[in-house]
Amino acid sequence: MIAERRRERLYPVFLPDRSAHASAPSRRRRRSPIAGVMVVAVLFFLPALLYVAQRAHRAETGYTILRLQGDVAQLRADHARLLSKATALKSPYRIEHYATSKLGMAPPRQPQLAAITVKPAIARVAVPAERFSVLRVIGAWLGRSEAEASERVP
Repeated sequence: MIAERRRERLYPVFLPDRSAHASAPSRRRRRSPIAGVMVVAVLFFLPALLYVAQRAHRAETGYTILRLQGDVAQLRADHARLLSKATALKSPYRIEHYATSKLGMAPPRQPQLAAITVKPAIARVAVPAERFSVLRVIGAWLGRSEAEASERVP
């Protein structure tokens, strides 16, 4: 059997212009649905995370305040106790009792007492005579005065 030779036929095909192909819109890339889910999850998760962090910080600050208030109360109680102890230790009766009983001291007798008179530390300060100068007089006329410092004359 002899087969017929296959005939090849040519069909005309129109190809688009290169310039028209370049200006044609490019095809959109398909986005992965996982990326969209991740973006939505982050948008919901981030505010929730910030809210929880804020609440945790508030709770920590509250506990710190309570601890510090307890410390203040304890320190106030210690202060009151120490103040009362210091007052008791400063008592003249206690000091006298301790001095006479444990240290063997006795109150002073009359010949042991002496009165000393002390002059005032600054008896009189001589005020220097005021010096007038032309500049001071002009300054006084203009309503301007200056302070003057000098050493005390004994």
